[in-house]
Amino acid sequence: MEYLSEYIINKHIKNIKNNNPYKIVEIGVGYYFKVAKVLKEYDNRIDLTVVDINRDAIDKAKREGLNALIDDIFNPKLDLYKYANLIYSIRPPRDLQPFILKISKKHNVPLIIKPLYGEPPIEELKLINYNGNAIYVYG
Repeated sequence: MEYLSEYIINKHIKNIKNNNPYKIVEIGVGYYFKVAKVLKEYDNRIDLTVVDINRDAIDKAKREGLNALIDDIFNPKLDLYKYANLIYSIRPPRDLQPFILKISKKHNVPLIIKPLYGEPPIEELKLINYNGNAIYVYG
């Protein structure tokens, strides 16, 4: 999944022109923290938060040094996303993607979804082929 952190760094983080914090939210972190850790360590201006509905996953993310919060995308705490510069999600089930997109649209925030292999995108997401890897984007 190195290519996803590379894509985010090249397309979003390297373009930061000021010293203001750049807020990134990962939705549905589960137990996979590598991308979040790479992004957090890349630039000290990055304010990264991971969210999940699973308390155990959030507790483990906190032990790994991440800012982690419980959230339910069916009834999201919209303040978590209010000042986000980017939202991303890794392999969310297709039936959850419209809810993630809704959060992105609500705050006019770019969205990146790394889909499950071979899964078609929901409408409104654009397929990006990044070094042979499928990434869906909005905004």
